Amino acid sequence: MIKKFFHLVCVIIACCGWCALLIGIVQAVIMLAYHTTPLAFYHSFTRFWNNGNALHGKDLGIVLMVIAFVPLCIYGWYKLYYFKYLKLLTVPLNKFFNSGYNNYVAPEVNIKNLKIEEKKTLEQIVQERLDKEKKKTQSQSSTDFRKQIIEKINESKNK
Repeated sequence: MIKKFFHLVCVIIACCGWCALLIGIVQAVIMLAYHTTPLAFYHSFTRFWNNGNALHGKDLGIVLMVIAFVPLCIYGWYKLYYFKYLKLLTVPLNKFFNSGYNNYVAPEVNIKNLKIEEKKTLEQIVQERLDKEKKKTQSQSSTDFRKQIIEKINESKNK
């Protein structure tokens, strides 16, 4: 009930603002085209029409604009009736709170490159550890071999 009332109040306020905007546009066009106020234009136009004078192209544009005022108002009211007013309030807040989010975007993950490990038996796990230990001892032996070579080179230089 309160939500419907809030929506109705928002629609009425928006419709009044829409009509005021359209009236302001019509007034500005009349001021630019005829250098007069809309009320004075109406009086001079009715006098001109009642005397049987013909309308010019510029006059037809103003008349069409005034006639189109009512359908434009109705179209604006229809669009404003279905407008989500709470979204109008929450979009700036969401942009403010999520402003730093784009700086901390996680890198993309390519599923093809993911390594999916199979379940291993106990024997396989033990064998892998033994292989790692063998590699460690081999690397140690290679470092020992390098040390021996360096010593022989130093001995040959000293001679």
